[in-house]
Amino acid sequence: MKSISKSLSGLAIIVALTSTSFAAESKYTTKDLNDEAILALSWIQNSAEFKALSYQAFNIAKLRWDMDKAGGKRAIVVDVDETIIDNSPFNGGLIGKHYGYNDNVWQEWAEDRSATALPGAVEFLNYVVETGGDVFYVTNRKSMPEKKMDLKAATMENLTALGFPQIDDKHMMLRTDTSKKQPRRDSITAMGYRTVLLMGDNLADFDVAFDGDTMSARATAVENNKSSFGDKFIMLPNPVYGNWEGAVYGGGKWYKKTSEERSKLRIETLRKFEFSKK
Repeated sequence: MKSISKSLSGLAIIVALTSTSFAAESKYTTKDLNDEAILALSWIQNSAEFKALSYQAFNIAKLRWDMDKAGGKRAIVVDVDETIIDNSPFNGGLIGKHYGYNDNVWQEWAEDRSATALPGAVEFLNYVVETGGDVFYVTNRKSMPEKKMDLKAATMENLTALGFPQIDDKHMMLRTDTSKKQPRRDSITAMGYRTVLLMGDNLADFDVAFDGDTMSARATAVENNKSSFGDKFIMLPNPVYGNWEGAVYGGGKWYKKTSEERSKLRIETLRKFEFSKK
């Protein structure tokens, strides 16, 4: 009888451990969320279409720059990441990992100084300088030595090595406090410059009008400013990350949502055709 009881007890323990293991393995993880980016990353790194869109953006920017005859001190304001340089290997490195973006892993990538230039970016920005303009790099890469997070030197060295112009303290505007870019854009105006063009991969790179954090607010802001795209605003494609993703998760403190919740929202917010075949 004792032998049977021990056997049943042992079986119960095995079943419990197996159930616990299955539950742990079936839970949706950050690794699973990272893996959902594979197709978008493949498109950025491998498609000729991405290169074509990048060239198209800088070709339009050049046409628009040449059309401007208003005079004065003229400037171009550009974002850095995914606007003039490609960080997709960073996101590619997260595939298969059980952690996502954080300051430590981003700092490791940035200090490697291995980001490459987007097609057409170096040529266009040098053309701007050669024709009498200034280029201001307004980026949310952090320059916060007090928080042991200062990417200024690494960023400037990476951009200089790639051949970008005016990489100096005047023209490099990293994040020193708020992530909002309007104060830095205002400081360019205060120096007497007229901004001819703004280039970015995120709507917040252009104007405070795009600071809404829901899908509807962002869509409305684009509709209200539609005539500026291709004129004052030049957008670069970035299907991997950006404020658009937070809007899909509902805005607000979206970053507190679990990986599983985020994945479900990615699916639930899609428009879907109902096929007759189940």
